[in-house]
Amino acid sequence: MKWPAPIDHAYLLCDPAIEPVRAAFLQKWLRDNAISDDSYTMRLECYGTTLSAEQAMKAYDPTIHRPEVPGQQRNFNSMNLKLSEISLGINWAAAAQDAVKKGYTTVLFLESDVLLTSTFYKELEESLAMLHETHWDFLSLSDGPGLRPRRAPGDIKRAWFQVNHYYHTRTTDAMVFKVSMLSNILTTFFPFAEIIDWELNYQLARHRSRSFWLDPPIIKQGSGTVYPTTL
Repeated sequence: MKWPAPIDHAYLLCDPAIEPVRAAFLQKWLRDNAISDDSYTMRLECYGTTLSAEQAMKAYDPTIHRPEVPGQQRNFNSMNLKLSEISLGINWAAAAQDAVKKGYTTVLFLESDVLLTSTFYKELEESLAMLHETHWDFLSLSDGPGLRPRRAPGDIKRAWFQVNHYYHTRTTDAMVFKVSMLSNILTTFFPFAEIIDWELNYQLARHRSRSFWLDPPIIKQGSGTVYPTTL
């Protein structure tokens, strides 16, 4: 079975050799939902503990000057990223580059700590169908600290909410991208100056992404609850 349209591939940012428990959970979900092997890629380009100083310095430059973006409320330059945080950016970019190279049109990104439920596939399929002919570049499927759209009391029906300011990603553990937007972002991504969620906020704003949040989210993050954090 494939992913719901229009997704034509998924990138699971997980290394089974380094994260066996997380990988086993994801692999079981893939098997239980009969997702075909050619519909996803599970790998990491690097890991914080194996990242060399040369790799880190090539990918990350906290002093880089970049054009401002509309609605900017911070300078988008972090001066003290950990190697594990730098590796997040490298791993995301490697998957984005692969999606562009292979000519996909729409891809799903899942980080290793996502908690996929038995209803995730159906909820994803129904949610994507709700977009109909809406033009979009980026979709957030997960939650973030205190980042939920403002809704009327009692309004709990699942819906998409367009983001009209610089904060696009909430968290980066479950996202859908049009590959055309990935192509744009990759022209300005390296060297990055922020941890991946803030970096993508900047990049999506810079490239004028039409971004939407799904609410209620259909993904929960496991770090700090089910899994110990790796950052």
